[in-house]
Amino acid sequence: MKKTILILMAAFALLGGLKAQNVEVEGKVNDTKVQVGKPFTLDLSLKVPYGWFVEWNDFAIDTLSEQLDIIKRSEVERTADADSNVIVRQQLTLMTFDTGAVQVPSVGLTYARSFDDPNRLMAYTDPIDLYSTTITVDTTMAYKPIVEPLAAPIQMREVFPWILGALLLVLVCLGIWLLVKRRKTRVDENGNIVRGPVIPPYDKAVTDLENLRQQKLWQSGKVKEYFSSLTDIAREYIEGQFGVNAVEMTTDDILEEVKPLRFSKETYDKLKETMEVADLVKFAKYTSSNLESENAMNRMTDFVNESHEQYQKRKAEEEARLAEMKKQKQEEPSGKEDQTNV
Repeated sequence: MKKTILILMAAFALLGGLKAQNVEVEGKVNDTKVQVGKPFTLDLSLKVPYGWFVEWNDFAIDTLSEQLDIIKRSEVERTADADSNVIVRQQLTLMTFDTGAVQVPSVGLTYARSFDDPNRLMAYTDPIDLYSTTITVDTTMAYKPIVEPLAAPIQMREVFPWILGALLLVLVCLGIWLLVKRRKTRVDENGNIVRGPVIPPYDKAVTDLENLRQQKLWQSGKVKEYFSSLTDIAREYIEGQFGVNAVEMTTDDILEEVKPLRFSKETYDKLKETMEVADLVKFAKYTSSNLESENAMNRMTDFVNESHEQYQKRKAEEEARLAEMKKQKQEEPSGKEDQTNV
């Protein structure tokens, strides 16, 4: 007899535990009759035993179905009841623009026995059938004219940003005017404009190449940026030193314009090889190795040094030739005068 009573008590305890672990899901609306364009609410709730995990649907999209739009989501609330169950609730504000029969679809909510339990379960609400009507218009009432929008008085907070912007603009213009006024143009004794110091093209190119080398662009994977900077330095040097409009030219045009400068073949080839490899890399047709990238820097440095040296040498020779011609012209009248006196 005692054994039978113990078995019954255990069974009741087990049934009570199973009842406490029931999962309940619910979705409800206040009224099954709604109006087009008028919001109504859907209350969702999920009850699970204490300690269970609820992975709540965040309703990230703006539609619940093709007929229903989600226009607002309340905060997710978690409460407990007297039976040690956790109840999770959220309210969705919905709106429909269809008339006639509209259905709130079944909504699935995810839960598990614990957070670490990989077995996720789903509980679904029952679909809810609604009937959507248009806004009722009382046709017995007389028509009223459309009221024009009322002009609201202008408030200080509305015009203050404009006033502040205008004051800032005036201050900026005043600052620019004062800066220009202080930077007066200086003129020397011959009337020529005195400008600031200008870095010779050769010195600038050597400095820029060394700075580019120190940046180690190709070592950090920025090969296109490296070759683009390298060719920009060459273009600026050629334009500033030799008067060739290299900044606006293509590689082929630059090489063609440089030929009359009569550099040595070795010097010319260093420029040609570097510019052509740079074009291949910049236009994604070729991948340069670290060795090729370093060789490009060395070739461009040699080109700058050698072309400048050859240019200075020819310039000195030309100046010497002109000086000699000038000297000869000055001596010719003196010789003729001596012959006349004799």
